Formats: sequence, structure tokens, C-alpha cells
Amino acid sequence: MSFDLSSLNDEQRAAVTATQGALLVLAGAGSGKTRVITTRIAYLVRERRVPPEQILALTFTNKAAREMAERVSRLLKGHLGKGEAERPTVSTFHSFGVRLLRAHIEKLGYRPQFVIFDSQDQQQVVKGLLEEGGYDIGGVQPKDVYFALQNAKSRGVTPDELLSHSDSPMDQQLGRLLGEYNEMLKRLGAIDFEDILLLSLRLCREHPAAAQDFFSRYRYVQVDEYQDTNRAQYDMLKAIVKQHGNLCVVGDDDQSIYRWRGAEPGNILEFERDFAGARVVRLEQNYRSSANILAAANQVIRNNTVRKSKTLRTLRDAGRPLEWLLAEEEREELEKVVTHLKLTRLREGGTWADFAILYRSNHQSRAVEELLREEGIPYQLVGGTRFYERKEVKDALAYLRLVHQPHDEVSLLRVLNFPRRGIGKTSQMRLMDLAGHQKRPAFEILREATHYADFGGAVGTAMERFAGLIDAYRRRFEAAPLGPTFRELLAEVGVHRAVEKERKDAKGAERAVGLIYELELALDQFGQRTGRDGESAAGVKDFLEHVALLTLPEEPEKGERTPQVTLMTVHSAKGLEFPCVYLINLAEDVFPNKRSLAEDGDEEERRLFYVAVTRAQRQLVFSMGRVRKRYGEVIRQQPSRFLLEIEPNLFDGPAPATDYTDVAAQQARKTESAKARFFEQMRRMKHAAQGD
Repeated sequence: MSFDLSSLNDEQRAAVTATQGALLVLAGAGSGKTRVITTRIAYLVRERRVPPEQILALTFTNKAAREMAERVSRLLKGHLGKGEAERPTVSTFHSFGVRLLRAHIEKLGYRPQFVIFDSQDQQQVVKGLLEEGGYDIGGVQPKDVYFALQNAKSRGVTPDELLSHSDSPMDQQLGRLLGEYNEMLKRLGAIDFEDILLLSLRLCREHPAAAQDFFSRYRYVQVDEYQDTNRAQYDMLKAIVKQHGNLCVVGDDDQSIYRWRGAEPGNILEFERDFAGARVVRLEQNYRSSANILAAANQVIRNNTVRKSKTLRTLRDAGRPLEWLLAEEEREELEKVVTHLKLTRLREGGTWADFAILYRSNHQSRAVEELLREEGIPYQLVGGTRFYERKEVKDALAYLRLVHQPHDEVSLLRVLNFPRRGIGKTSQMRLMDLAGHQKRPAFEILREATHYADFGGAVGTAMERFAGLIDAYRRRFEAAPLGPTFRELLAEVGVHRAVEKERKDAKGAERAVGLIYELELALDQFGQRTGRDGESAAGVKDFLEHVALLTLPEEPEKGERTPQVTLMTVHSAKGLEFPCVYLINLAEDVFPNKRSLAEDGDEEERRLFYVAVTRAQRQLVFSMGRVRKRYGEVIRQQPSRFLLEIEPNLFDGPAPATDYTDVAAQQARKTESAKARFFEQMRRMKHAAQGD
């Protein structure tokens, strides 16, 4: 029996069945792109008889990879072997790069048992280099220098290129610092997220036979969200498909909103030039939004000049008109938004989870949160500190990382005196100075600290005792279960008590200790899994790799046990959808963002607005206050240029306009009239229910 494709539309079916050569699937918002990729994988296996292990699917977040793998498993139920080696590989770019490096990184002079530093570890390395290297950065914060380094690495810029192609004193310092930073990571037996791809590419260039041997198992390659690829990911893809050219990329240039992360919109715009003979399929049938919402999205995005032409369409009816809430100032604007939200929920039913309030920048959430708390409306704020980035968790994990890699001096300094064991800052500085002078790892000096005059008495004894503890647990982790051994380590050094003492209030102490217990539970659960070889239990290396990859930027989970209104930036909302969406503070210089306009023009900001609009399924509401206060200054606001690109007939009542003298008054009268009608209707319904 042939594989059933009858549920797909014509364009989706064309994308699924075009299996040979290069294929660009231009997938508009809400057009079912993930369904196309997963169905395509199933079609290759079930109809074209491609062995599952020859299929590779790449995406950007762990969450997206998990969801795609689950959908593929359902579609291929009964057609897959039991082992991982007999299944399609569904992975993030970084996870795939780690697999390659684990196999061959020693060819580049790195230790096979490398650790992956997250952003905080990387910033600590940068800070140390700045303090020791005599850099003159003119008051620039180390965190900003770190971001500059990562931006350079994400674009594939090398230290030599910065040093030789720029006369700027800052670029010269950045080039020197980037070289020292890379060498320091290598000495520590570590890499960062950018290195995962950069070192993979270097391996492809310097050891092509090894790389191609690794890539040769994958004959059919699919990529989701192709518009978000950076230059390194693009080069990696070319290397993977070099032997066969079977590459299917799915994306939407109109939703390319991550240039600040290094994403290159040109990768999708120039796909046909870069892959000769490529076929293009456009998915323009939207299954998410009403016709009015799509009309607004189309009217705005068509004003971008650098894009692949496409027009979203829907089989749904026009739906509710767009709405424009105009207030005198910010507080009143938000009050109107919350009142509108409450009335809509009462009128149409549903739950709080049907509503999302979106904004351009994170700082805009504060006032919304305060008002929702006052009104007793439950909400979830997307973008808070994630579990593995919390200080208490990172402190505890540093012990595990040190057990795995004693040369990890960032982790060493994090826990050498935590909990306090009499090894203060001065002794730590002497230790690092001595390690640098002797060109030896600091941990090796710890093992024989009492032999050095710098560490006499109790300090030297404490250092050697600490080194002995770590060495002993390294041996124990090799033979004992992951979770229980980690719990014993933390108990022996007294992490729970130390974390509790750091908090002045009982509630904070309870929350901090709870994080440690949650981490222990995570290791228990992870330790029960099998390793990659399908036989041995997962170990320290596997867990640390798992955690490091989880710290990549993630999309928020959909849904909560308790329905809540969702608050998030538009960037965070990409890939999500809600029945009703509010876009607040739609003012010029706010959205589009003034700084972004100065740097890149308005095209990426317009794409970001397009993403915001297409999150809405049934109802879309814009709002603005005529004035806002910033740093004591009262600023008069005009509606965003993007609102003015939407035809007025799509709005219910007054539409956004640069001359809105009478709009607020008209809207106030209309709102009061609508509220009066609503409450009168509710009164009648109540009386009818009571039999009056």
C-alpha cells in the first residue's frame, strides 16, 4: 500500500515527493512546514525505501528536535528498528557538531573529553583575560566584550582577520583577545557553543577524509527554519551534502528575525544560486489565522524590498476586525488592554491561556505584570532565568564538571572555596599565578600544595584535601550510579548548608535548597538512561553534554497546568500561536525599535512585526499611549509606521493615524457604549437563569 498523502495540499505534496537534489520550501507562517518535513521523512522511508539511518534532520532548539523526532516516530511506527542506529537522526546543529567532534576532535589538538562552556563560564574567562592582559577597553563592560567576541565567532571571523583587516584600535584589541580566549579554552580542555560549529568546519577543511567518512552515512538531509542559519551552519550543510546534493531546506525569509544572533537572511535568498538546479516550492496556504489578520500581515510585509515574493491565503472567513486601543498614557493603555482582555474572555469563553500580550523589548513587561497582579489575572512571563543558569545550580554543577575535567579552572575557582574551606581569594590568586608561571594545570599544584611555601599550614592542607576529594569521586563516578554518587558528593562538601546560609530570608533559603534537590533528581533520572552505545549507563560526560546543549536559546513550552496569560517579547513568540494577541505600545521608535532602525534599517523590524501579527489566530489588538515617560521626560508618541501600512478598513472603528486628535475621544465613547451593552446582556442572562 502506498503512503497516503491525501491530507496534504498540492504544494505540501510537491515538497514531500521531491526527494532528489536541492529543494527550497518557502513556508509562510502557519503553513504546516513541520508537517511537511516529518511527512517527507516518512515518505522517504515508507515509499522510497530509504534506510532510516541515512536520513538527517537538523533544527535549532532541543524542543523543536524533540517534537520533530516524536512526530517522525509516530509516522514510522512499525517501520523502525529498536536501536538508535536504525532511526533517522533528528538533531540540533550543535548536537550534530558535538557528535562529529567527539569522534575526531583530537585531530585538531583538543582533548576528546572536552567540556562545553556556557555563557557565564565564557564571560568569566573573558573577564580574567581582560584583567591580566593589559587591555584598554575604555569603560566597556566585560560582558559587552564577550558579546563582541561571540558575534565575531558566529560570523566566522578569526583573530588574524581582525588584526590584519582593520586599523581600528578596538578591533586590534579584540583580535588579540579572541586569540588568547581561544587558546585559554583549549588549555582548559573546553570549547564554547560557537566552537562546536567552527571546529567542525575546521575539521572538514583540515581532515576532509575523516569528516566525509562521518557524513557519508547521511544521504538525505532536511533543515527546518533555514532562514535562521548563520554562515557556519551554511558551510556545514554544504560539507554534509557534498557527495550527493540531496538537501531540503524549509524556511521563510519573512520570518528571519535573528540577525543579531548571526543569522544570515541571504542563505535563503540566495539558495537557488548556491545550489544549482534547486527547485522551489511555496507554501502559502495558512492554517492558523483569519483572513483579516493575514491581510494585515501581507500588507505590511510586501513593503520589504529584499524578500522572496509570497502571499499568505486562508480558507477561513474574514473573522474579527483588527482593533486599535489608543490611550492618553502608558498606564491607561495597559488598563484598556486588560479590560479588553477580561471582557473578551467573559464574552467568548475560553481560558486565560488563549491570550498573549506581546511587546518589543523585555523591559516593557514590568508594568504589565504589576497590573495583572493587581487584577488577579494569572500569567506566565517567558524569558526568566532558566534552571541551569541559576547560581545555586551552576555552583553544584561545577563540582561535577571538575570531577569530569580537572583542568577546568573556571569550575575550580567557582568551588575551591565554596562552601568555605579556608582557601581565600589571595590563596586562589597565588595558585593561578603559580600555575601560569610553571605552565601546569592548577589542579596538579593543588594535589601537592603543602610542598609550596605559598600555601603553608591550614591552606595547603585544605587544598590537598580538596584535590583528594575530587580525585576520589572521579573514581567513584566511574563505578557507581550517577545520581546517588552526586548526592553523596554534595552532602560531603556541605553544599545544601552553604546555599541555605547565603539566603537571608527563610523563603529564599528554601527555594535555593529546593533547586539543589531538583538538580539531584535530574541526575537520578538521567542516570537511569542508557549511554549512546546502548549498553553502559549514562555517565558524567553525557550529563554535562546534555546540560550544556540545554543552555542554548530555547522556545517556551506551550500550555501550563493552570491556564495563564502569556507575556513575552515578539522574538520569544516565534513559532507559537494564540487565539487572541495583544501588541502593546505600538509607537514609532518603540516598534520599530529606534536603535535597530539606526543599525539595519526597517526591514528586519518589519519582519519582526510580521511574526507578531501572524501569531494571532482569531483576534488581533494593537495599543498605544499618546505619551510615555522616560528618565523624567514626557515623550509624545506617534503610531508605528507598520500600523500605517495596514488598510484602515481592516479595523473595527478608528484606525491608527498620525493625526489622532479625535480618535481617543471617539474610541472612549465606543468602548463605554460596548461595555454598557455587554453588562446589560449579562444582567439579562443572569435574571433569565434565576427565572425572573
